[in-house]
Amino acid sequence: MFQITAPLSVIAGALCLLSACAEAPGQTAPQTSEHSASEQSATAQNGAATAILNAGVMANVGAESVKLLFDPLYDNHFGSLAELPPELAEAIITGAAPYDDVDLVFVSHAHGDHFSASMLVEMLLNDSDLWLIAPGQAYDQLKEQENWHHGLATQVRTITLRNGEATQTFDLAGATIKAFRSPHSGWPERHSETHNISYRVSVSSGDGEVMRVMHLGDADPATQHFAPFADFLSAKRTGLVMVPFWFYQSDDLDAILEETLNADTSVAVHVPVNVPAYLSEGTRPYFTQVGEVVEIPITAQ
Repeated sequence: MFQITAPLSVIAGALCLLSACAEAPGQTAPQTSEHSASEQSATAQNGAATAILNAGVMANVGAESVKLLFDPLYDNHFGSLAELPPELAEAIITGAAPYDDVDLVFVSHAHGDHFSASMLVEMLLNDSDLWLIAPGQAYDQLKEQENWHHGLATQVRTITLRNGEATQTFDLAGATIKAFRSPHSGWPERHSETHNISYRVSVSSGDGEVMRVMHLGDADPATQHFAPFADFLSAKRTGLVMVPFWFYQSDDLDAILEETLNADTSVAVHVPVNVPAYLSEGTRPYFTQVGEVVEIPITAQ
């Protein structure tokens, strides 16, 4: 059974913080997967995506358990999102369990509800082996921090792309990363100049199999925005795609997930505190609490 599980005890014990551990309204029902029981058992042993808060997700992928963080630290909740508790931020910044031994941190875009320049600089200073992958707009803000020094630039991979431009592909920390830019939700009336970067990350699970996850930031769901990337998206199956919650409102959601994004499963993130009815009354998984977990299906190389 593919489902969101209860928050992990290791996280709950260390980080059960007021609103972060409050009961979420409208928790989704368990989801049925097309995988057999044996396939799901292998998935559970080899990979999981775990909610942080807001759009933040931690993913452990591949046979060597490469640890990824997507949009983990942010400054602003804009009154509608979960506020990042100081204790949780401190755990991520300092690498306290379960946020120890992080290999790669991804920033989708430089908005305050996805990104904190000051906290990410602290995180880089605390771990010289950490890689940060971020759009150029975020990098510019990192360099403005008082404690930034030029040596940190060697830990940052900057993504500079136009909407629809060919993907940037590179290997870091045992992972193959494909980065692409598509319009932020609300385009073109709003955020037309925001560099919203989506990341597809693949890590070998051995025996010709791979764990592949994709995080879309605040992408606009219109399928025409993904048309320039049709060849690379269709060439490799993604096990789990993390979509902004408004994707679940689309009448064409099945086609977006199956045909456009070529993904086995999805989980909605960036969910406001007041969960929309189409999520709470629906059957698809979404994250609202620290430590909620979904499995990452294994796919072919």
